[in-house]
Amino acid sequence: MGGAEMENRGLGAPTTHDLGSGAHAILDMETFEGLHAANVGIIATSKAIVFINSGQTESQARYVWSYARSVAPGRDMYYLILTHHHLDHCYASSFFDEKHTMIYAHRSFQECMAEMRKHLGAQDYTEMLANLLKTDEATLRQQVRSVHPVSPHRHVSEELSLAVNGQEIQIIHVPGHARSELVIYHPASRVLFAGDAINEKAGPVTMFGDPGDWRQWVAGLKKLAKLEIEQIVPGHGRICGPETIESHIETLETKIEEAS
Repeated sequence: MGGAEMENRGLGAPTTHDLGSGAHAILDMETFEGLHAANVGIIATSKAIVFINSGQTESQARYVWSYARSVAPGRDMYYLILTHHHLDHCYASSFFDEKHTMIYAHRSFQECMAEMRKHLGAQDYTEMLANLLKTDEATLRQQVRSVHPVSPHRHVSEELSLAVNGQEIQIIHVPGHARSELVIYHPASRVLFAGDAINEKAGPVTMFGDPGDWRQWVAGLKKLAKLEIEQIVPGHGRICGPETIESHIETLETKIEEAS
């Protein structure tokens, strides 16, 4: 296997999208062939780059970093916001940590991660991901390489507004898919980086919760519907519009009614 092929293992065929006003999205990364990783967002300010999710492999993280540095050269401040603890969103966070990136996540992130490790019967992160993806650890290491999740440096409770070089970045807790779920709203571009609160590909993924969680999810989505949103970068799937919020609400409300 050649050096270039080794370098690109666990990358897929990513597509990049300039959403305007410093907002970007990277879609179509794959950990294994046919197994898409989560979408990644980028917000570039005058002096900083804000990453939304890390990718799942070293190749993905390296690609995200290189793309961001190419569209926003000369920045020397870095932030990483993890939308939640599921491993397709945060597994490569050590790559960014090693580059002195300030990492944000919900305050329940570590507790949720510990609960998931126990549920998967795993001793460490490699075994967690191998069990989740139903592969052996040796094969997994070839794809993922040396990255792994790290503990966040800063914790978010319900809402946090970051002022980054004069640009506002709103971090909002929207539990339902996961207790640790955060979404990120960038008013300058009117882009919502929705994590798995919005899944354009599959619709709301409710397997991790119950009707009480789904009610919280609906309440959070109704709050998001009041924002001035033009484009949504979902956790999975294509870039979509605010109408996807309404379709998620309808789907969840139907599921709640059927469960009652």
